Amino acid sequence: MSNALVLFMKAPRPGTVKTRLTPRVSTGEAAELYSAFILDTLHLAQRVSGASLFVAWTPDDGLAELQSALGGPDGPSGPGGPSGSDVKWFRQRGGHLGERLSNAFSVFQRKKWDKTVVLGGDSPLLPHAFVEEAFDSLDRHDVVLGPAADGGYYLIGLSEPPGPGGPGGPGGPGRGGSAAGHYTRLFESIHWGTDRVLRQTRAAIRACGLSCHELPTCHDVDRPGDLDRIAREIRSLRAGGDQETGRHTESALKAVIRGRNPA
Repeated sequence: MSNALVLFMKAPRPGTVKTRLTPRVSTGEAAELYSAFILDTLHLAQRVSGASLFVAWTPDDGLAELQSALGGPDGPSGPGGPSGSDVKWFRQRGGHLGERLSNAFSVFQRKKWDKTVVLGGDSPLLPHAFVEEAFDSLDRHDVVLGPAADGGYYLIGLSEPPGPGGPGGPGGPGRGGSAAGHYTRLFESIHWGTDRVLRQTRAAIRACGLSCHELPTCHDVDRPGDLDRIAREIRSLRAGGDQETGRHTESALKAVIRGRNPA
């Protein structure tokens, strides 16, 4: 069984990432916060067992910046996770998010990976158990979605479409054999960047006759009020004894506060 965990990430350039956090923070501070978010996301991904880890970058010339933000070309190594050298890199291709997602999934399906899960970098406190649940659910479903509270999704995963006569194929038990022809339609006619993304994707899944498992709803960090919420969540994690989850995000938030309230 081959599982691919793909992190969709941007080079943390001021003015191009987390722009909706301004004017609460400067464009430079927003970029520093995003760097912390994706580093925490990489650490949680490294805790997921049984998956090969990939980082898909954008823009085209952003590889060196992103690698630097994540600790170098090999990335950092997380406790209990794969070594940094196991992180593989590839460029996102497409004019908008839907094209980039469709193209990425097509690559892994052509190479016959059994399950492919794509995770964004906007949920740095996401429990790694949710990602493991995503992979497990693809044993029984065609699609897995991680709904975001803002109407989008923080995770999407697809199983390898079954072939004729195989499990789920014509004449076989399990999932329907039509998945291969329909997966690309999940990323078409979606109003990306709006609160309709999740609703439209659910409708596309139903229209394609695909089965779907949904993970618990989580919050992205996109708007100024999300910074207060994530700070509260980090305090709750620390009070509960978790000293690791979101530690880079915690440090970045403290740095922003110190910069605005110098001693």
